[in-house]
Amino acid sequence: MSAESETQVLMTATQLQPIQRSVEAKPHRPVYRMHRYFARRPYSVFAELVRHYSKPGEVILDPFCGGGVTVVEGLLQNRRVIGFDVNPLAVFISRMEVQSVDLGDLRQAREAILRTFKPVCDGIFATVCRKCGKETPARWFEYSAIKTCSDCGFRLVIANARKMGASRWECYACRKLQAFSPDSNTTFDLLDLFYTCDHCGSEMVVESSDLDKEAMRRIDGQHSESERAGLWLPTANIPDCNMQRESALFKKGITQFRQFFTSRHLLSLALLRQQIIDLRSPMQEWLLFAFSSTLRYTNRMVTMNPVWRGEKPFEWSKPGFWMPPVHLEANVLDQFLRRFDTILKGKEDFQYRLAGKPIGAMHLEDVLTEQETGLFYLNTNSASNLSLPNESIDAIITDPPYGSYVHYADLSNFWSVWLPEIGGLGRVIDDSEEAVIARKDFPGAKTAKDYQKILESCFLECFRVLKTNRYMVLTFHNREPRAWASLLTAAVKVGFSLPEDGVIFQDGIPSYRHTAQSRRSGSVIGDFIFSFVKRTPKQNDRDRSRIYDHQTKPIKEQQFLDILKVILNKQGPLTPDVLMKEFYLAFLPLMIERVKIAVTMGEDAVADLITQFDSIDVFNSHQRQLLEEHFFYREGKWSYKRN
Repeated sequence: MSAESETQVLMTATQLQPIQRSVEAKPHRPVYRMHRYFARRPYSVFAELVRHYSKPGEVILDPFCGGGVTVVEGLLQNRRVIGFDVNPLAVFISRMEVQSVDLGDLRQAREAILRTFKPVCDGIFATVCRKCGKETPARWFEYSAIKTCSDCGFRLVIANARKMGASRWECYACRKLQAFSPDSNTTFDLLDLFYTCDHCGSEMVVESSDLDKEAMRRIDGQHSESERAGLWLPTANIPDCNMQRESALFKKGITQFRQFFTSRHLLSLALLRQQIIDLRSPMQEWLLFAFSSTLRYTNRMVTMNPVWRGEKPFEWSKPGFWMPPVHLEANVLDQFLRRFDTILKGKEDFQYRLAGKPIGAMHLEDVLTEQETGLFYLNTNSASNLSLPNESIDAIITDPPYGSYVHYADLSNFWSVWLPEIGGLGRVIDDSEEAVIARKDFPGAKTAKDYQKILESCFLECFRVLKTNRYMVLTFHNREPRAWASLLTAAVKVGFSLPEDGVIFQDGIPSYRHTAQSRRSGSVIGDFIFSFVKRTPKQNDRDRSRIYDHQTKPIKEQQFLDILKVILNKQGPLTPDVLMKEFYLAFLPLMIERVKIAVTMGEDAVADLITQFDSIDVFNSHQRQLLEEHFFYREGKWSYKRN
């Protein structure tokens, strides 16, 4: 690079500084509600990152596009966007979020399915109105697991038993405590059902009748007969993976994804899917997208939460598989129509916000060369091998995988096995290049070192394609020091620099504090935003020269505890999420310096650093013993014992 060119680059760098302010984190736009994906970040935060780090017409890259937030927000602000993800379900969802569609054609497709599938589904979910005596479809059926008391032999209906702890119930005959977790051999009884009568309009929850139970047994037989007659159903086996181990699925006899569905669900879903295929509509992909979205609401993991939902089923919400002892069997047509209407709202809102601008998924070359409709490019591809020219990207804005928090491929397989018509789906997803840390031990389980190496290969490509003195901005939070060390090591090692003012904390969405991940002790409600910059070799050399004199003693758990003591002494009792936020704000500068030292000293030092953090579990929410030795936990807050 000539002296004149380097001066110009440095001038650009002075004009673009790391973002210094957080914004209000807002709930998802309608477009993000069309289909479930895991760990989507607040759109308002990413919209601000797009505004700060790029200009209209520039090219933004998201190498881990996930649920599509960077892609959507970039397009809404007149940026050209490129998105990659190793997970084909993520790419499918992101593409449907931004792909143009004629809303009139979409509504016609909805009505066509409604006409043909309603008579079929009404028969499968039929009950008799207790008021007018006419047949009407149930909105849901409720089932409870049955357990024989190991002490007195009483037939225990779990829904009626008093829960005494995790997987513990009190027998209401002998009062003895019973340990119980449903498996593939568990018997479930039909208890109640809910309907809104199509004839007299009465709406009620009622106890199931003998006719309802007979219909259930008949459906079980129809399901078996239908499959033998050639009705397609997924037969994919659940792989031995982290989520399988965490839920002990194989030990419970759960080996196929279809076991997460009741016979009534399998029959009705298979018939709905077949009607979508037989319709031969140009809207088939959209109908399959709605079908896929419906799966989250029509499986054995659906329960009831009257406080949040009243009589509406509470969908599968945990980032893991489970078999609840009491579940709802939701009406497939009801849920399909609800999801289809959500898709219509999402597309209507997104296309309105584009204000008539033409939008298209084009070849990569068209996006890079500013073709009129070449606004986005999405592809299922590992970020470790980006098909992009050197220095072709103006900004990288992403939300990388969060270590062990979410096992995306494991969870996405639940949808993938139902969608053989969609490119890259229809089978168990290849997770060999997925950046993740396994919490359980199984063949092929990835460690913190594997996670760091995969991120390193991805960040190396990001460094290559990013223009000099432009930014790779990412959001991150984690309870585990090993994940932080792995991420920072990967970024620094490939050449990225983190300015002193390159880290800020961004609050999360207050209404999402009830989620399973956020409720874990030590979870931070929000994200840290890292602004890594690609500098010239001369600038990086100057940065490295500053760190040679630092000490390189191993980091011990006591250092973590000392930081927590200082925080609690200064600020008093704090909730776990606030305490962890304050801890990382204090600890990140030390961690970053340690990472720089290790990278300077070579591969062995990097490996030692990751190993140090991998062995520290002081913030593991399932192992609080160490914290409790030094601190009190009362009324939802940690405090220092001296206080």
